[in-house]
Amino acid sequence: MNKLLVSTTALKVFICLAVLQANAADLQVVHKIKDQALLHSKVMDYMHIIADENGPRLSGSPGYTRAAKLAVEAFKAEGIKRTALESWGVFGRGWSWSRIAVQMKKPHETTLSAFPADWSGATNGPVSGEVIFAPLWEKDERPHIIDLEKRAHQIEAYKTKYAGKLRGKVLMKNHPIPFALPTEPEVYRFDDEGLATLAQANTPGVSAKLEWPLLRSPLDRGERERLSDKIPLEILADQWLLDLELTNRLAKFYDQEGVAAILSNGWSSTAAVIMDSDYGSFRDGDPIPPATAVMMHEHYNRIHRLIEREVPVIVEVDVDAQFHGPAVVGENVIAEIPGQGRGDEVVMLGAHLDSWHSATGATDNASGVAVVMEAMRILKTLNLPMKRTVRAALWGGEEQGIFGSRGYVAEHFGDPITMKLKSEHKKLSVYFNIDNGGGKIRGVYLQGNDAARPVLGEWLGPFADMGVTSSTIRNTDSTDHRSFDAVGLPGFQFVQDPLDSDVNTHHSNVDHVDHIVPGDLMQAAAVLASTVYHAAMSDNLMPRKPLPAPLPKKNPLPEILLPQ
Repeated sequence: MNKLLVSTTALKVFICLAVLQANAADLQVVHKIKDQALLHSKVMDYMHIIADENGPRLSGSPGYTRAAKLAVEAFKAEGIKRTALESWGVFGRGWSWSRIAVQMKKPHETTLSAFPADWSGATNGPVSGEVIFAPLWEKDERPHIIDLEKRAHQIEAYKTKYAGKLRGKVLMKNHPIPFALPTEPEVYRFDDEGLATLAQANTPGVSAKLEWPLLRSPLDRGERERLSDKIPLEILADQWLLDLELTNRLAKFYDQEGVAAILSNGWSSTAAVIMDSDYGSFRDGDPIPPATAVMMHEHYNRIHRLIEREVPVIVEVDVDAQFHGPAVVGENVIAEIPGQGRGDEVVMLGAHLDSWHSATGATDNASGVAVVMEAMRILKTLNLPMKRTVRAALWGGEEQGIFGSRGYVAEHFGDPITMKLKSEHKKLSVYFNIDNGGGKIRGVYLQGNDAARPVLGEWLGPFADMGVTSSTIRNTDSTDHRSFDAVGLPGFQFVQDPLDSDVNTHHSNVDHVDHIVPGDLMQAAAVLASTVYHAAMSDNLMPRKPLPAPLPKKNPLPEILLPQ
């Protein structure tokens, strides 16, 4: 055998072993963290404060502001004195609701189950009218994947078709979603096969899904003209932005036509679950849709069947809702434990504090907030000396476009469009995010960062007997770690058991604490606290991927997609 090959191989093995030894978990500290997290937990106390006691936390609403202040008080009560609210910029207008009543009057009287659609109007007292079915799209079309220009043309055709026919009507604008009795368990935990599949890299040559939240923007204050030549068309005109623009056009049309109210059915087909979000506009000055009731599918589908058989239906709608603002300032909660020795370097952990409005946002994302707060409490209670500063962030505006974390990253670390970086960029070691429902942690998404795999593997190793057994090189998106990854900083989201999030609680009226498993949150807090501790004590910053390139210039949107 070639002696040079042998010596080279031996050198690689030595370097690998040295890396692993340098990042080995401190099992004495892990034991203390587990003891505090599992036997002296306060995680459900934080769930009570954020979800049960406070309630919904829609961005820009009084409920969000109240929750943020409660979180500041809770951090300070644990001795974490460096805690404050930090603005990330102007959000727009807030919205909240206090009452909805939807009553069928004909063919007979009965109460219908519904919640108001976000950022839709109030009725100023009960309004009633004949229900008509006027769908936006053909039955078999999938509006979120069809051609963007075609979709805009369809809106114009819709307005022409129904002009003069909607005054005083209660409008059904969606096709019923086919309902099927459940054939599989509603609660899912990763089994060995599921984790093994997740651990595999994506198939070579297959394009990854577009990480659409990366550069979503409210595009108010004339930003469309400024950004249209800097952001790729597929990002600028993503699903959410197009939905908002088309909703604005329809809202203006419905107001002109005198529509009494709108009935919608969200997107869930689960029994009695009402899922809805991203309906009206939070941008100051945009049109306000008529009062819109998002209904339980069983009730919505029944009305549709009646209309199909030409049975007249009269519905009464009564909604109390109000807008707040204009120019509501968005705020994040920031809390930190100062480091000793390398305190100018930072390890961050976070979760989004905002929620949707029809429930208390327990699994999305009071659970993540509670885990972050509990991890900080554990580190503070144990009074563990840490080299780096540990900074927690509870983000605002995540549900509308990860605005809170994006604003924070832009202020402290850099611009993902131009890739102009700030001095703090080189001082952040890593960011860890919690936002995949209320299930226990099973591993971590590495976001393509191969160099982080052995490091995180060592730190997560002591939790293998608690189910933390799988990390994956794959990306995950749609939450706040992407803001950090977008400027080349190590940002990671943990793999979590989904439980019944996708089936029942995600953006729904049943997202309450009843769907939380306390032991799962205790486990997650232990894993998070330990991982953050070891990142704060490591001799080295977390390995980084190469910096992303500035975004290329693209052609502006087709004229039909521009605001009217």
